[in-house]
Amino acid sequence: MRKRTRLLTAAIVLAMFAALGAGCGAPATEAPAEAPTEAPTEVSEEEPTEAPTEEPTEPAAEDEGEAEGLGQVVIGTNAEYPPFEYVDEEGVITGFDVDLMEAIAQEAGFEYEFVNTRWDGIFVALASGEFDAVISAATITEEREEMVDFSDPYFNAGQRIVVQAEETEIEGPEDLAGKRVGVQLGTTGDIWLTDETEAEVVRYDENTLAFQALANGDVDAAVADGPTAVDILQANPEMELEVLPGSYTDEQYGIAVHPDRQDLLQAINQGLAAVEESGQYNEIYDQYFGVE
Repeated sequence: MRKRTRLLTAAIVLAMFAALGAGCGAPATEAPAEAPTEAPTEVSEEEPTEAPTEEPTEPAAEDEGEAEGLGQVVIGTNAEYPPFEYVDEEGVITGFDVDLMEAIAQEAGFEYEFVNTRWDGIFVALASGEFDAVISAATITEEREEMVDFSDPYFNAGQRIVVQAEETEIEGPEDLAGKRVGVQLGTTGDIWLTDETEAEVVRYDENTLAFQALANGDVDAAVADGPTAVDILQANPEMELEVLPGSYTDEQYGIAVHPDRQDLLQAINQGLAAVEESGQYNEIYDQYFGVE
């Protein structure tokens, strides 16, 4: 307010002198003599003191906008897939994927929040804009790539068969014909069983439910990603189940991103590369799997 008042005053003064110069022909020699005595006084007092206080604030605002360019990233996950994502005893979403995303976000410099959601329809929800990204032990497939984009692969996994400890009839995929086999609905295990075997596929909302059904004798076998199958068996020895040797698919996990968020996809890929190069990835992997 003070600056505007002073500048207005200066303008009025200059205007008055200009009017005097234009309206009175004789005093033309006086106007130049008086104008310098007033105008320089205002300029010299105000410009050096006011300008420095305003100019530095504009670049700071631009820097802040650039840092927050990605906004608050909303990440969907199905926290029912240990050790990749699950809810711990304190009700907190944790797991390999969660720790990896935290490391990626720190390297890439963005804020995020997790939303626990059902696996069935998670990619449709992402494509419709409910999330910005999904990390949930998600295998990169051509079908999914029609709806969403994927980051660079961050984990190699394959489908494995789980049976009861004393099972002797099932030794591989060819023995699943006519057998009831449990699997989590909508997973690549579900796709593999449906397309590549003659099993009677029994679908469950969670892997743990499929494994529990196997332990109870409701199904003859179960199929899941290898690391998940091993983790469930280690955490539940009372089920008395075992994983058959061999992996029957070659799968790579990726972080799914909404097609319109290419800025986020680029940031995730850069963060993932930095995590792998720094050795953080190996540390996180060793924490959950303990083997190479």
